[in-house]
Amino acid sequence: MTAQIEPVCRAHARGCQVVVTQISETSPIHFGSATVDAIRHQAANLGFPHMDIFSGAGHDAGHLASVCPTGMLFVPCEKGISHNEVENARPADLAAGAQVLASFLLERANR
Repeated sequence: MTAQIEPVCRAHARGCQVVVTQISETSPIHFGSATVDAIRHQAANLGFPHMDIFSGAGHDAGHLASVCPTGMLFVPCEKGISHNEVENARPADLAAGAQVLASFLLERANR
């Protein structure tokens, strides 16, 4: 994202010097399709709208993916803000996420 951030900073610098320094780089992690498909299937079975997203945040799931089947389940947050103290999700969305997770885990436990 460095290549995308620097031009935006320069365009709004108003004469200030802009130096963008990359301090971290993490390779993308692709979760196995079986787990992701199973989560997607549970959401659909429960009648919840769902979509695939890419997360730029670091998660424990990224480490787990190297040793076991892994996927992630997100719920909508107000204004798309997450990993921040102003993160806010509606109780109904949290309940839906918990239902999908419970349904997924129950299906996996009964395999």
